[in-house]
Amino acid sequence: MDEIRALKEIKKYHNGRFEMLTDLVVREISFTINVNDFRLVAIACLPENLPALALGFLFSEGLLMNQREILDSEYTPAENLINFKLDIPEERIQSFFLTGEKTSGCGSTLSSALSGNKRAFSELKIEAESILQLMRKFQQDSALFKQTGGVHSAGLVKHDEIAYYAEDIGRHNAVDKVAGMALMSQCDLTSYYLICSGRISSEIVKKCVRLGIPLIVSQSAVTSEAIRLGWEYKTFLMGFTRGGRFNLYTGIEEEIFVKNEY
Repeated sequence: MDEIRALKEIKKYHNGRFEMLTDLVVREISFTINVNDFRLVAIACLPENLPALALGFLFSEGLLMNQREILDSEYTPAENLINFKLDIPEERIQSFFLTGEKTSGCGSTLSSALSGNKRAFSELKIEAESILQLMRKFQQDSALFKQTGGVHSAGLVKHDEIAYYAEDIGRHNAVDKVAGMALMSQCDLTSYYLICSGRISSEIVKKCVRLGIPLIVSQSAVTSEAIRLGWEYKTFLMGFTRGGRFNLYTGIEEEIFVKNEY
């Protein structure tokens, strides 16, 4: 049908009877990221915003520290392949494979271990009602989810506006895509926060810690390991953000809210 959607013939059972129908589903591909002509990883993903996905992945997994380390990149759409020439220590790549663990999301890949020192919680200031209003808008924006039920969404927010938005079959991929979009625009991610549809697991927190994103807001649940890491690496976590409520799991004594509406 198009790049990200496909029509498939199905047999549906409903109210005691079968019928043949045409159903709309999301497309899935395998996208390969090479580093210095070496196959780093292949990611199952939605076939859009792939260069942003690759760039976000390299930063969120700690393989890149700054954009000066990128010497060149070549994207080959016909092969679903991107190759980066990077000026980075070989130890970084080896660490990715040695310390990496399988992620818990769709399109899963490796997620490398965190390193570095603890830091203070951000001095970010937000309004509780603004978070809820933004989540309602965020939930309404995913036409592809409404059509197929097959994607997660992620956005980067600044000044109560969703500045970058992406969808993918994997929640990790959606986060990497919006991060990559912002990085392509030379944005400082410490001044944004992440809004997402999927659960906040430890891998999502790790990505945001490496990217410098101070707050993660999800309409879904938060895991115990995510909460531990959120406290350790001073990242605000909000879960079950829907309707008129949310739960703040970390930084609960910090003055994050402009008004004490919680």
